[in-house]
Amino acid sequence: MLHALKHYLKHLVKSIHLHGIHSPFVFSLQHTCFYGTTATNDLNALKIYRKSLKLDTTVITIKDQGTGIKNFKNKERAINTILNINCTTLNRSALLTRICNYLNTKTALELGTSLGVVTHALSLNGAMVTSVEASQSMYDYTSSKLGHHSNINLIQGSFKAFLNRELSQKPQGTYDLIFIDGHRNGAATIAYFEKLLAFAHIDTIFILDDIYWSKDMTRAWEILIKHKEVTASIDSFYWGFLFLRKEQSQQAFHVRL
Repeated sequence: MLHALKHYLKHLVKSIHLHGIHSPFVFSLQHTCFYGTTATNDLNALKIYRKSLKLDTTVITIKDQGTGIKNFKNKERAINTILNINCTTLNRSALLTRICNYLNTKTALELGTSLGVVTHALSLNGAMVTSVEASQSMYDYTSSKLGHHSNINLIQGSFKAFLNRELSQKPQGTYDLIFIDGHRNGAATIAYFEKLLAFAHIDTIFILDDIYWSKDMTRAWEILIKHKEVTASIDSFYWGFLFLRKEQSQQAFHVRL
């Protein structure tokens, strides 16, 4: 908690205004997309999906594959409690829909399905979304909610197993957007990013959740923004964005969302 608070205060100081961004791409992304308006139909769809989870008191047993979930001391968790504590907020879900629309995302990969809040948001513009979930019970539940969507492909298994299997098929340039949420281990996050580069192209956007979850995750973020393949990064505190666009020199931005 103290780690996150310390870095949040630093983030507030480092956050820059629009006129302080000298990258045309990042300026436009922030001004037009980040601070834009979510389409009414998208926002309504997000609210309806969240409401279905909020009203669900079903209890499921979860076997965590990573560092677990803060504020949960047992493996039995109610769906609506998981939503409140561990899932992306409505505002950030809406931001994801704007990002997909703005970047014309056609294909997206999510590591860490959970209750499908992010999965659902990524799919609203018609993009083909592949989402990987290690927990069998979580996968089963979310499949019952989203399995009927033709543009959502849910996969049960560990991130490592999925990536190793897919890498054997030479997946160069497979995804326009890659969202990494889960495990929350610094070394693992770096390893996933290294492998996921094979799935990316120069316009792929990487989004990392919980970059200030722990000192370990923050160190991983600090390493990744200096990675030789990364040409720009945006720190929004809650999420970290990584870009591979070759026309830009390596720069790190702090943005309030």
